[in-house]
Amino acid sequence: MTVLLAADEVELYPPNGPDAHGWTLPGGTPSWTGTGNLQLGAGLSDPRAADRGGHGPFAPATAPTGVLFLPADAEPAEGMAARIRGQVWVLSQVRLQADPTDLSGYLTCWAATVTEAPQ
Repeated sequence: MTVLLAADEVELYPPNGPDAHGWTLPGGTPSWTGTGNLQLGAGLSDPRAADRGGHGPFAPATAPTGVLFLPADAEPAEGMAARIRGQVWVLSQVRLQADPTDLSGYLTCWAATVTEAPQ
């Protein structure tokens, strides 16, 4: 598999069972490791004190987001966590992108929306 963009080392972690509070956290052992590509976007920023906002324009609640591209053999799924560049990201909107050129699946890859996990 060839990654067409800049390469990032990625560790994928499947969801573990719920903790004492009922929260599902990432497992401790990666289910897949390899090369992928994290393309960061502008992310979310909300300065409002209500809802999920922050504490005004100089202390907004922020959530860095992006798109993670992985090779076909990674087989990611909703709710997985990925460690990339020393940060943990949560995967959602996971989808398989079929090779548009139909060259034996050479360009087929997975794409997932990722949001930085709270530290």
